[in-house]
Amino acid sequence: MNEKLLQIINSLEGSLLGIGFEDDLLLDAIENNNNIYSCYLLTKKNPSSKKFNMTKKGRNKKINIKKIKKQFKKKSLDTIICNYETIKPFYRSFIPNSIYLNKGTLYIYGNKEDLQKIKPKYQRYTSLIKIDKTEDGYIMKINNQNTQNHFFKDNLFKLKDFGSDTIDIMTDLLIN
Repeated sequence: MNEKLLQIINSLEGSLLGIGFEDDLLLDAIENNNNIYSCYLLTKKNPSSKKFNMTKKGRNKKINIKKIKKQFKKKSLDTIICNYETIKPFYRSFIPNSIYLNKGTLYIYGNKEDLQKIKPKYQRYTSLIKIDKTEDGYIMKINNQNTQNHFFKDNLFKLKDFGSDTIDIMTDLLIN
């Protein structure tokens, strides 16, 4: 999977938001790509470079994934690359926020079952979704160039997702 992510990172241009990168090879590839003019990383590692903008007065700026919409403007990011395991607890709020922030392409990497689970939630906004297989995982590519989200539409989808998750939990409790 790292080879495919390296190919994606080397072909990027513009601004990048990376969530859940833990591999030093990927961080070095981002730093060596001169076409990326600004990069925002939400990781546990602290890269020391001027390209990574998430530091504030010598310490790491803490941004909650739920409140990521407050930090960036509408359609301000060209590319978002994230690990599904990192966004898994926040996926209900991350999906509309990623549509709101991204004007280019969104990449989510993880295993096939998890990506198939969130694919219909992104298909509400766009039908340009592709899942590629790598040696040790899958990468879902979502084209957000012509997508729009609306306040009422997002709240309706959140309510629908909350209801379906509640029904799933109740059926699991009743079956067990």
